[in-house]
Amino acid sequence: MTEQVTTPTGVALYPWLTKPDTKYNEEGEYKVNLVLSKEEAKPLIKTINEVFEENLKAEMKKQKKKDIKAANPPFSEQLDDDGKPTGNLIFKFKSKAAYKPAIFDAQNNPLVDPPIWGGSEIKVNAGLYPYASPLHGAGVSLKIRAVQVIRLVEGSEGASRFGFDKTAGYDSKDGVDEQVDAKVFDKQTDEVVSEPKVVKTKSTSDGSKDVTDILDKWGVKDD
Repeated sequence: MTEQVTTPTGVALYPWLTKPDTKYNEEGEYKVNLVLSKEEAKPLIKTINEVFEENLKAEMKKQKKKDIKAANPPFSEQLDDDGKPTGNLIFKFKSKAAYKPAIFDAQNNPLVDPPIWGGSEIKVNAGLYPYASPLHGAGVSLKIRAVQVIRLVEGSEGASRFGFDKTAGYDSKDGVDEQVDAKVFDKQTDEVVSEPKVVKTKSTSDGSKDVTDILDKWGVKDD
């Protein structure tokens, strides 16, 4: 039976939850990055690490090896603009386009295609799926099953959410033909189109000889 988890409330980054993203996958996939504090994420990390360890042992037995490459974990540290850890972690959730996640509000009422933008506060229910491949190694993926929206941020909040006040100047509704410079925002998420800076966790293929060695090098610990 697939292990399931429900996260604490976190902040959504780059959510594609009402329609699949096809930019990097022609078949499309639903996905969201969820920002959680390290303290809040401890139970989630513990469960992920347990599933990873079981998968690692199974693959060692199957392949009759004591040194197996570890894939990158489905979470990493969040860094600020200066490259320093913020104290938060970013968890990556995905699912194939055929498996659209159920979405609920804070009162557990079903929602139909709500405009969930970056900055929304959500909880994610996901299945933990162990995998192993010669290219990526042994790891665990987080497959979205459902989402609960605790605080919805949608496109209409746009400019005010970034600290802009109305002021004299260009008004697109007046039809003024004026060129203005602006950062490009992702239409789906209301986020500036650039990936957050995160720590790249190196795959473990550097001579680890047992489960403990590999586990010690895998991901962010829960203690």
